[in-house]
Amino acid sequence: MDDNEQQRRERAYKIWEDEGRPEGAHEDHWRRAEGQRELTEQASDDVTKVNQELDDKFAKDDKPTETATDIRPPSTVNPD
Repeated sequence: MDDNEQQRRERAYKIWEDEGRPEGAHEDHWRRAEGQRELTEQASDDVTKVNQELDDKFAKDDKPTETATDIRPPSTVNPD
């Protein structure tokens, strides 16, 4: 049994428990567990896509990267 199958079993079991362990609704629980898996995968794919787009955007950024030696410390002169 692969990880996806195990996760589906655990989701279906959780749904069954949350509903008070009714008898005869196992097919509905399996179907809903699969639907949850698909939604989770889609959300994960969406996040991955957005992260990749932002990585690409920042990689193309023309601003020079500041190093620690480029950053000036705050002035020690009290403005008062």
